[in-house]
Amino acid sequence: MREVVLWYSSHGWFTDAVREVLRGDVAMNLGQLDLNLLVVLDALLREKNVTRAAAGLHMSQPATSSALARLRKVLGDPLLVKRGRYLELTPRAESLVGPVREVLALIEQRIVAPPGFDPTQDERVFTLLASDYAGVTLFRPLLRRVGDLAPNLRLDLGGLTAHALNMIERDEIDLVIVPDSLAEARPLADCFSMQVVRDRYVGAVWSKHPLAGGTLSAEGLGRHPYLAFTSPGGAISLMDEDLERAGIRYRVEATSVSFTAMPFLLAGTRLITIIPESFGRQVTAAADIVLLDLEFAVRPVRESMYWHNRRDADRGHRWLRNQLYAVAQ
Repeated sequence: MREVVLWYSSHGWFTDAVREVLRGDVAMNLGQLDLNLLVVLDALLREKNVTRAAAGLHMSQPATSSALARLRKVLGDPLLVKRGRYLELTPRAESLVGPVREVLALIEQRIVAPPGFDPTQDERVFTLLASDYAGVTLFRPLLRRVGDLAPNLRLDLGGLTAHALNMIERDEIDLVIVPDSLAEARPLADCFSMQVVRDRYVGAVWSKHPLAGGTLSAEGLGRHPYLAFTSPGGAISLMDEDLERAGIRYRVEATSVSFTAMPFLLAGTRLITIIPESFGRQVTAAADIVLLDLEFAVRPVRESMYWHNRRDADRGHRWLRNQLYAVAQ
């Protein structure tokens, strides 16, 4: 668990932020509140589960339960209550989600984070989330670039989850890369963005496929079995949404929840799939596939990185964004 050790004054930005959490006599309640409990509270509000919160904080479950008991006493509210097999936040706990995250962000960015940034010397950890596709096309060169320029930095890389957009809005992660169409459908509050992916879709088939060496028409797509990408939750891809919207018929014979695995599933089959061109070019030889220009129109690939506006002026964060934008070019 990250340990927060600091002093406070009875006025200023910190007390104003904590006042929203305590909603009472700040001087009296701050004396009762170990500020490390805010880190535990943040995890409990996010996970709504003591076991998962403990795992994320690298604490034991009894220690986390004990911290929850102390929080309940200090805040005068049960915070988490049982509803059947699951725990739910009380109305008071729901109202604390934003203020608690804001307090922790202020501590991290105004007190804990160093005022300057030297990539050759500083030790920091940045958390970035992106799709498999963006991971291959952007994270791989980013790791090489950062490794050469900033040997003491650590990048924690993860895939997109159902909670990724909520996490960036709550300022829990440094950067997330998502398709523009996804962000447009679910606007992100208090976040800045920069486009880092511009690509087009192409067909992909085994090098000995009947269509190899040609182009992919709507009629050709309908005549051959299709390999579709599906999210772990079963939702169809944005590409397949475009195909259905355009009235293009296709016959799904196989699906994959791993986007990066799809080109490697084609060899020896009559399957067709559709992938971004830059990704396809990186794996053509290894996967024994050829790429086909599409004869029908689909939306281009556009993805942007998003970050919370609190981190915009952070010198280390700005440096990392510049490196990501550089490899995107």
